[in-house]
Amino acid sequence: MKTVASRIGILGFVLISFYSCQTETIEPVQLINSPAQGQSSEPNLFKSDQGDIYLSWIETDSLKHSKLLFSTLEKNSKWSSPTVIAEGNTWFVNWADFPSLLSFGDNMVVHYLDKSAADTYAYDVKLAISNDNGETWDKAFSPHFDQTNTEHGFVSKIKMSDDKFMVVWLDGRQYAYAEKDSSLVKQMSIRSAIIDIDGNIIQENIIDSRVCDCCQTDLIMTEEGPVVVFRDRSDEEIRDIYFSRFINNTWTEPQSVFDDNWVINGCPVNGPALSANNDTVAVSWFAMEDQNPKVKMAFLSEDQSSFRSPIALDYVFPLGRVDVELNNDKAYVSWMDSSDDLTKIQLQSVDNSGKKSAVFTVSEISAERSSGFPRMVINNGSVYITWTEVGEQLGIKTAKIELDQIQ
Repeated sequence: MKTVASRIGILGFVLISFYSCQTETIEPVQLINSPAQGQSSEPNLFKSDQGDIYLSWIETDSLKHSKLLFSTLEKNSKWSSPTVIAEGNTWFVNWADFPSLLSFGDNMVVHYLDKSAADTYAYDVKLAISNDNGETWDKAFSPHFDQTNTEHGFVSKIKMSDDKFMVVWLDGRQYAYAEKDSSLVKQMSIRSAIIDIDGNIIQENIIDSRVCDCCQTDLIMTEEGPVVVFRDRSDEEIRDIYFSRFINNTWTEPQSVFDDNWVINGCPVNGPALSANNDTVAVSWFAMEDQNPKVKMAFLSEDQSSFRSPIALDYVFPLGRVDVELNNDKAYVSWMDSSDDLTKIQLQSVDNSGKKSAVFTVSEISAERSSGFPRMVINNGSVYITWTEVGEQLGIKTAKIELDQIQ
């Protein structure tokens, strides 16, 4: 009887253990302790071709001394100890115009913004390159040589080959030129450069000579080559989202993603986001339509000549600040939305047929500008997302969400 009782006891333990494993729940949003310290903001995420995830951000002390740092996500979903990339006392640190990191092979490229004069919006893009996975960094340089004390920023970067990358940026040099030549109009352009890993500029191009002044750009590599998106600016002050493709070493004539016909006499500071996965390309953006704010997304047509009809996300009263990431043929779009006096980071998936998931709430977030733009990447069945938390001082949050949670 003792033997039978022992066996029953063991069996009961096994069944309880099995039941416990089967009913274990996963938190919908799994917070990951941030490696940032002190006053920290402008977080961004990048995923390499090998699946490595990098977090970059800026820390600023009370004396306005700024540092750009990065950390790598380790296999245990913890961030590595931070590495300082660069630091300075004359940086332009801005909620909407934030640094980013690009990694390919043993190479890393980052950018930050450095003041060129006392004027508020006089700053240059600075690029720094590492050829040893971020251990050491070469002296920073600018991809532009106009030497005007005007705005240069809203940068995007992609790998072009094992030893070259492309950078695009908004360029305000014509504001300075127009001060001396009344025949010129004060307007922002968007430009690009191809640069090798030693910092040599191989090729420069202008993409569009008149664009919105302070909306983010985005740039991705497709099977057919680079594609860039940005907010255009017509002579009638229509500021819709446009795209261009880089073919045979030149940019195609920019064309609209969709004719929202949003007329606004100033920059809304709300740029588009772009993602590619094999032959699937998706874009998301914010627009006003009949005085109603909207967040939309669209897939690129198979011949890449235009975007298909847009799909509206299930927002309430969106602030925009969008991002988009593809997983297979499904796009995951994030945005900031307001309802019931609360602002939230929302996430929704859309597949190639237009079918949408339910809206998934990531977190509450401040509606203030200083909360910045949430950024995300997808890897191994999970969304990783980062944002700035507004409190007594700015801080950075990072989180992981299993894609299965977004149904």
